Amino acid sequence: MEDLSQHILDIAFNSLEAGATDLTITVREDTVANILAFGVLDNGRGITQNDIPKITDPFFTTKKHKRVGLGVPLLQEAVQRCGGNLEIKALPRKGTSVTAVFPHDHLDRAPLGDITGTLIALITGRQPVNLTYRHKYNNRNFLFNTRKLCIHLGAIPLQTPEVLVWLQNYLDENIANLRRETNEELGRTG
Repeated sequence: MEDLSQHILDIAFNSLEAGATDLTITVREDTVANILAFGVLDNGRGITQNDIPKITDPFFTTKKHKRVGLGVPLLQEAVQRCGGNLEIKALPRKGTSVTAVFPHDHLDRAPLGDITGTLIALITGRQPVNLTYRHKYNNRNFLFNTRKLCIHLGAIPLQTPEVLVWLQNYLDENIANLRRETNEELGRTG
């Protein structure tokens, strides 16, 4: 996978296939602590504790229609290549938590990529999902939640083309502002 947003999308799709109706995606970028981390938390049926060590094996899958599962093994390889950490937790009757931590400045760390496209793909997918997205860049935060947006939209579906265009611009602008404002602050203090 070329960027981290593709890993996030893969994990989120796994969550939806496991019956998740709530997804929380968190991205944390801390240039001072040299960390780029992302997490996906779901309320799906989860994975058993016994299966956690097996899911990094590409020939292990819990899906009956597949023979291989490359998503998590590819993520593990990307994390190990950078000296990072991958943690997968089974949350009994609550779902699954997947967290990947990378050194922010590592040359082999893939870029975050098109996180907006990932979020839009999840919102427009076949299954309805309450999606919460948190992005922290140094001391700045951005929070987005589809449930709150749906309240504002009333009867207008999220998948309406005008809403999706607005959403694309809104997410792009707010994520870019996290970095722009932080970088400007660093320039003023440096």
